[in-house]
Amino acid sequence: MSNRHGEHLVRWLLAVVAFLIVYGSLYPFRFAPADAGSVVELFSRLTWARTTRSDIAANVLLYLPFGACLGWMLAARLGGPLAVLAATGAGLLLATGIEVAQIYETRRVASLSDLLLNGLGTFVGSALSLALRAARHGFRRHPFSSLLAEPIAAALLLLWVGYRLAPFALTLDPRQWAAAIAPLVHGDWLAPADTLRYLVPWLVSGYALRSIQGEQALVARLAAVMLAVLAGLVLVAGRKLVPAEIVAMAVALAVTVPLSRLAPAGAAALLAGLLAVVIAIQGLVPFDFRLDPDAFGLVPFRDALTRYRATNLADMFQKCFLYGALVWLLVRSGASALAATLSAGSLVLGVELLQAWLPGKAAEITDPLLVVVAGGLVAVFDNPGPASGVRRLRI
Repeated sequence: MSNRHGEHLVRWLLAVVAFLIVYGSLYPFRFAPADAGSVVELFSRLTWARTTRSDIAANVLLYLPFGACLGWMLAARLGGPLAVLAATGAGLLLATGIEVAQIYETRRVASLSDLLLNGLGTFVGSALSLALRAARHGFRRHPFSSLLAEPIAAALLLLWVGYRLAPFALTLDPRQWAAAIAPLVHGDWLAPADTLRYLVPWLVSGYALRSIQGEQALVARLAAVMLAVLAGLVLVAGRKLVPAEIVAMAVALAVTVPLSRLAPAGAAALLAGLLAVVIAIQGLVPFDFRLDPDAFGLVPFRDALTRYRATNLADMFQKCFLYGALVWLLVRSGASALAATLSAGSLVLGVELLQAWLPGKAAEITDPLLVVVAGGLVAVFDNPGPASGVRRLRI
């Protein structure tokens, strides 16, 4: 991918991310007069409203891609520190405009806490993009060089762990710990469908670890991540150990070594195929199709924005992991970013269209749009080195 083409792609990706931020922050656009006599009075309505851990994570993560894209684009023109400063300022301006607009939106709560968290997300994203540029050009080595050299692999690993541990609310109540462990006694250890649903993401996590740090001690490193997740499932309120996942972890550890003996491109192709099966099964369960389909929703994120659920953050982590991993694996198997995005997007769109015939499913354009964003991020930030064994094709 040429520098000019890359910059053009970053601009388009930045525009999409900015649109999603504005859209997701102001939907359903039901504005009403605020009865503010002056600008000072208007800003005085921004209060330090209490927030939850899920909202903190959501507000930071929402602006992180914005900061990453803007920082990446400005770094070549302004230099590193100034690019981070300019990107953070732009993120704060955007967040300020949105928070003020939310004063007029009847379903939203304008908050200074959200404003600062949005600015933090922009700063972290722009700083990460600067670090990625430095690592890509080999300016200096440091303990995080391997992570920065494989940003998509590292992000996918964090997304999967985030999905398993959201909403990140630690509990010190022994009764809740006991409730989290109880499924090991009363749960179903023989659940093939659930085992497959956990097995493939853990295999993908192993492949991501292999991409980041190579094959040395791969099983031990993957086991350490698994143990951390199991401990988190006990310590995080509202989470429980799942017998099917423990079985999946054991199987994943057993096949990690044989899988690592495959060429990286071959292993990526195999995992992409398995992940596509998981996405299709998960989207179409219980396969109880009706004769009268619901309308296909062309309004992105309508279901998530109109029906607040405690699992919204975890669901978003899972979707970003599944769709980002599918695009990334297709690219690592040798496909171009455009071909990988079109292939993954076609699969997800097909699943969404079929969901119109399934009760309890929300068939809408949201998930295919997430695939497009994932494809743009992979195209811009993925940079497999010679050791990966992957030959990059043109977009």
